[in-house]
Formats: sequence, structure tokens, C-alpha cells
Amino acid sequence: MFYLKYRPQKIAELDLVEIRNGLAKVLSSGHIPHAFLFAGPRGTGKTSAARIIAKAVNCERRSEGIGEPCNKCSMCKDITSGTALDLIEIDAASNRGIDDIRNLREKIKLAPIRAKYKVYIIDEVHMLTTEAFNALLKTLEEPPSHAIFILCTTEPEKLPGTIISRCLYFNFKKGRVEEIVHCLKKVIKGEKLEVEKEVLSEIAKYTDGSFRDAQKTLEQLSLGNKKITVEMFNKEIGKSKAYRPEMLLQFLVENKVNEAILEVNRAVEGGANLRSYTEELLEILRNCLLQSIGCSDRPVACQLNRVQAVRLIELFMRAGKEVKTAIIPQLPLELAIIEYVKQTEKT
Repeated sequence: MFYLKYRPQKIAELDLVEIRNGLAKVLSSGHIPHAFLFAGPRGTGKTSAARIIAKAVNCERRSEGIGEPCNKCSMCKDITSGTALDLIEIDAASNRGIDDIRNLREKIKLAPIRAKYKVYIIDEVHMLTTEAFNALLKTLEEPPSHAIFILCTTEPEKLPGTIISRCLYFNFKKGRVEEIVHCLKKVIKGEKLEVEKEVLSEIAKYTDGSFRDAQKTLEQLSLGNKKITVEMFNKEIGKSKAYRPEMLLQFLVENKVNEAILEVNRAVEGGANLRSYTEELLEILRNCLLQSIGCSDRPVACQLNRVQAVRLIELFMRAGKEVKTAIIPQLPLELAIIEYVKQTEKT
């Protein structure tokens, strides 16, 4: 799998520029905090960064200061392969109770087997129970000198403030288009692929800032193909140009609810990816809105006024979030259409 094969192994290889620079400063300072908190969406490199820190602090070839791991010594190799006994990775989703944390507190007292530091990576830490958080807090307040905690979460708002205050916080934001493209170029070079330039930006937009999803998408496109075109992307990923959101908007302008709903279902039946479809729709509406107030540098043929554009943006932004988890994928879009027509009839 590309996302495993090309997983960053050094700080300098991390794809998020802000995270790369921030962690480099921490490691070069030589003063390593006993607890980190990595928060951000999935697929942005939190676990990769955590493992790199584990290697950096335990690298057998490091000098007095702490810098990049060598990735050649036995400790670095063991951590990379997942066989290091002093790197403990815990999935809080399945080890969320107070007994699990009490067990951790007992074991953490023991000195590392081989490494200088025992590194605990707790993934999805927000899943811990209140009692487990209280037990973890006691450990974070008085941690052994040989222990480092790295807490990872996609929902930092669910963490108690007392936990957050005892960690060095790093905010892993969604990857920008240029960062995703940079990540993909490394894969393309390694796999000797020939990819049309527009494909990279399309993948970046489609995968919503996730480096892992971007690499998975590129891998899907590369199966049996060394040359990847925009046409292939549109066909394989389902973002078919035969189903354009402009048609849906035209039906809404004309207040044709049945036709609008049928248009969404036609796109689904034709294999269109609804997340991409909704993103395109919102981009058009955004340009309509900006044009209505004289701020657009991309003129569009739009019959919507400012109030209509704002209403539709609000409705389809909500629908776009719900599409990902809806049992019937097109239902959130259908509800947005019905709600818009209902609001229009009232006015």
C-alpha cells in the first residue's frame, strides 16, 4: 500500500509544513516534553509523527542533542517495523476503561527494556471514559523520567482541559492542495508513474486534506496503469463530467423540485461521487455569491441573487457533511432541495 510504503520516516519528510517546522524546533532544543497532544483530522500524519519522535529520542546514533532519527540503528529499525518493546501503542477506542489505564500506570513504573525512553502512543484518546481520564491525569502530573506520552485525537474538544494543559499541543490541520500534491509527487517518483498535472489537484480536492486518502486514491488509479489521465480520474473515482451541478442549480432557479431530485438520482445511478458533486456545487454557489456582491474574479453564469446563494450554501454545506455517513447517500441532498423550495415558497 502506498500510504505505508511512503510513510514519513523523518521530521523533514512530514507533509504538513507547520508540523514539520514545529517538531523540528522541539527536537533541536534538546528539551523534550513528557507529553504531546496531536489533534486533527484522520490521515494528516499524527501517528507517523508520533513514531518519528519515538525514534528520534531513542536513536542509538544521536549525539548530545536530539535531531532526526538515523533510521539505521537497531532501535530505529525496531520502531519502524513495529517490534520495539519500549514503544507501546494503545487504541483508546478498545482500551478506554479505568482498568486499562491503571494497568498502564503500573507498567510505566518499570524501566525501559532497551531504549532510553518508553514511548506511549494513545490513539483516539478522546474515547477514554471520565474515570480513565482522571487516572491518566495522575500519570501526566507525575510522569517517570523515562516515559513520554503522545496522545492522538480527531476530536480534541472532547478532552478535559486538565489533560490538554499538561501536553505540548500540535494542531494537525487538513493538508493544503499544494501539500497534498507534494506528497503525491514523492509517490509518483518512487513508482515511476506518469500523471497529468491536473490529476494531482483533483485528487487533493477529492480527498479533503487527507494525505492517506490521497495516496490510496492514487494507488487505485495506478492499478494496471503507469500513465494516469484526468479522464481516468473522472471515470474511476466517479466524478463524471456527464453529471454537472449546474443542471441541479438550474432546476432550483426554476423551482422545479421533482426535476432537481431526479437530477441528483441520475448522478448517483451514473456513479458520480456525491462528495465531489457537492463540493463542485458549493464552489459554483460561492462564485455566485461573490459575484452578487462584486467580489468575484471568476465570473459565472448565475441567475441566483445573494439571498438565494446564501440559502443554498447553508443547506448544501450541511448536506455535504451528512453525505459521508448517510445510509441513503443522496438523501441529505434531496432534503436540502426540498427545504430550499419550501423556503422559497414562503417568500
